[in-house]
Amino acid sequence: MQLIEINKKTINIDIVSDVVCPWCYIGKKRLESAINDLKNDYHFELNFHPFQLDATVPEAGIDQKTHFIKKFGSEERMEEIFSQVAQAGASVGIDFKFKEIPKAINTIGLHAILHVAKAEGLQLAINQALFEAYMVHPIDMSDKENIANVLAPFGWSKAKVFSILMDEKLKNIVIKEIQGFQKMGISGVPFFIINQKYGISGAQAAEVFKNAFVSMKEEDFPVSEVTACSVNGNC
Repeated sequence: MQLIEINKKTINIDIVSDVVCPWCYIGKKRLESAINDLKNDYHFELNFHPFQLDATVPEAGIDQKTHFIKKFGSEERMEEIFSQVAQAGASVGIDFKFKEIPKAINTIGLHAILHVAKAEGLQLAINQALFEAYMVHPIDMSDKENIANVLAPFGWSKAKVFSILMDEKLKNIVIKEIQGFQKMGISGVPFFIINQKYGISGAQAAEVFKNAFVSMKEEDFPVSEVTACSVNGNC
């Protein structure tokens, strides 16, 4: 079997995000669209990092309608914002069900799960599963049993999930990482850090990401050796 070595410019993307943030989900979808258009020319590495939109939400969660009316000032304003975000989500294939979300939740435990998932090479898939579970299905993600059910398809036992969710040392690691991004000046998400040099704030259009990638200078890219399939289809 003959392997072909292809030199591609590597783009590392660190994504500061919260799993209950609809704009983070939309931004992820738009970024993926840009990556798909450029995948023949670049090698992409994605890593998600924690952020909490509201760390004051109790671990048991609170009624989502009460939470958002307080956050946005009125039920009318809440409905207006939900409608706008739902339209943006629909444009990238996301069917948000905001009115059916039972609780606003504290996400520190879910970020601890993503921290472990990264070490196991499952971070991207589990991040997607958490986005869908909270905002699309939607599931009460303040309930440990529900979280365990969401993670069962990845081979994670209930005992493993519960252990992560109760691990205070792990939560402190996540909190320190969040504080580090806050010290960098990041106060809203999503925030994208490109090759540890450039920042893109917000759920920008796919074209914004593409333009940013192709306009980067040669010295901005580490070069990686990517092993591809041979012409006979073997890898």
